[in-house]
Amino acid sequence: MGRPAYSTDLAYIHDAGFSRFAHRAAPEVVRTLRERGVRRGLVIDIGCGAAPLAKRLLEAGYEVIGIDRSPAMIRLARARAPEARFRVGSLTTARLPRCDAAIALNEVINYVPGGRHSSLRRFFRHVHDALRPGGVFLFDFMASAEGRTYPAKSRAGHDWAIVVRASYDHASSVLTRDITTFRKIGHEYRKTRETHRVTIYAAADVRRLLAEAGFCVMMRHSYGRLRLLPGDLAVIAQKPRS
Repeated sequence: MGRPAYSTDLAYIHDAGFSRFAHRAAPEVVRTLRERGVRRGLVIDIGCGAAPLAKRLLEAGYEVIGIDRSPAMIRLARARAPEARFRVGSLTTARLPRCDAAIALNEVINYVPGGRHSSLRRFFRHVHDALRPGGVFLFDFMASAEGRTYPAKSRAGHDWAIVVRASYDHASSVLTRDITTFRKIGHEYRKTRETHRVTIYAAADVRRLLAEAGFCVMMRHSYGRLRLLPGDLAVIAQKPRS
């Protein structure tokens, strides 16, 4: 499973109208990596989207491999950051090469299915095994659905529009987003629909699963000076050097 395969139109709209967070987080991510001793080497951008972070990592001197489930996102990523390597893959099953850091920006891990947390446990262990000693895993996640549901919310650009409805099921801890997009193609608008389901993970569970995988863990409400949305947490998980 893993992150939904964003369609061509939703990938375009996400990059055009919703990539500001990644652009703002990128310098804080680079600063955190350097503070933690990762000043060079290979960084895996998990759920890379259209590569706003990957481009900044390249500029900072890192090698980058980006992974995303959406072929449309990967096409955009290759155009934006041709020096990086990109491939289509699910974040829960993609092979991760030996690396110095892994990053999953913008609530990517919430797309890992819940259940008894077995998928998230495997994912954390998979990342831990790929990291070199002292390697860093940075990500943010939605720890609460409070304030994240709404009957309908819309946004538009010069050649696109999007309408999203979000609901939350307490029994399953799943937040469902029903997404309708409109993209101008020629003189007409093309309409598409997608449904995204994300699991809300309690902070205590995420901390425990990371510790079980072998990480030293720190949680914050920001990436450096960039505050996250209410209910979101940023995680710095580091693999011990010995």
